[in-house]
Amino acid sequence: MKEKEAHIDFDLHPLVLYVEKEDGSYGRIESASFLSSNYLDDYLEKIKKWDRELKDKLEKGDISPVYYYMIMLEFGESDLASRVGISKRKLRKHCKMAAFEKISLKLLKRYADVFDVPVSNMLNFIAINEKDQKRLKISTRKSNNPYITISKIEIQ
Repeated sequence: MKEKEAHIDFDLHPLVLYVEKEDGSYGRIESASFLSSNYLDDYLEKIKKWDRELKDKLEKGDISPVYYYMIMLEFGESDLASRVGISKRKLRKHCKMAAFEKISLKLLKRYADVFDVPVSNMLNFIAINEKDQKRLKISTRKSNNPYITISKIEIQ
């Protein structure tokens, strides 16, 4: 590939390529992926839309937090069931609110650990306006109690 053909200007997703330079030598240039420069914004917009739709379903009680995190974190059923230590059949039940309501705290913690979120996030979502997201910083830290996390909201 020639140097002129390889250069794409897109700072969000840099890529290193080795190409034939104009003087006939081969060398390294920084470029970007054609896909990221042309389709990344579209992909991120679709993820935001998907997130909103799933949160609406979650609020209505059509799905459980297990299903929400499974989809948003792109887990397959087999993989998630294996990591949590349950059968796929049981996982499918937990994706519905009727069975999710009966989950033990111990099992809820195993789900939270696999999703890498505090247990409280399995039962609580914090809604922030998009315009305020840049000003607010939400951080969590673990406590000595494995079921309790400390959340801190700061204005930057």
